This record gives sequence, C-alpha cells and structure tokens, in this order.
Amino acid sequence: MTFRDLIEGMHQKDAAIRGGALSGDDGLVVEEWQASPQLHDLAALCAEMAQLFKESGRIGGENELGGSLELLVAGEKGWVLVRKVSEGYLFLLVAEPGAVPGRCRFQLRQGARRAKEML
Repeated sequence: MTFRDLIEGMHQKDAAIRGGALSGDDGLVVEEWQASPQLHDLAALCAEMAQLFKESGRIGGENELGGSLELLVAGEKGWVLVRKVSEGYLFLLVAEPGAVPGRCRFQLRQGARRAKEML
C-alpha cells in the first residue's frame, strides 16, 4: 500500500474527504491524492498549514497545553485537518463543508497511525 492508496481509501470510506497529503513538517509534500477534479493546490496548502501547525504548537507550549497534535481549519467552502504523524511528518486532509467533523477526525487519526507504520 502506498500513501496515495491510503488517502484514496479514506475518500472511499467518506466521500466528503476530497483529498489529502503526507508532508514533512517543513511543508514539502511526500505524497498526495485528490478526487477529480483537482480543486486544491495541496503543495501550497501543506506549506501553509505546516507553518500554522508550528505556530499553534508554540502557542500551546507557551500556555502549558503542550505541542500541537491536531489542527482543524473550517472555512466556508471546506475544511482542512492536520495531524502530526511522527517527528518530522504531518498528515493533511481536505473535506467538503458538509462533512461530519467527527468522522473526518476519526479518518485523520487512523490515516496518521497507518502512515506512521508505513514510514
């Protein structure tokens, strides 16, 4: 199984998940997948979300919450979910605005766990 297969499988389980990527914590994409048509620039999104993830970890640490494990950004036209896979890697999902948050977060956690096993 490849990382692409992993992300595509998550879409098959929940069609609201439109794509995803595994990236380094520097924001560089290792592997990505999107449902057709490809609506998002996942490479740019990973780069931006990696920086936001680092910043949220800094804020959490300064406020005695600990480092970031998961981040969710809900927009009018969709959601972005990010989870730490291991030191140096992040897992990102993009979902439709009508997605069920709990279901997407569950898929994200499972995907991050599988990705960690594959690394």
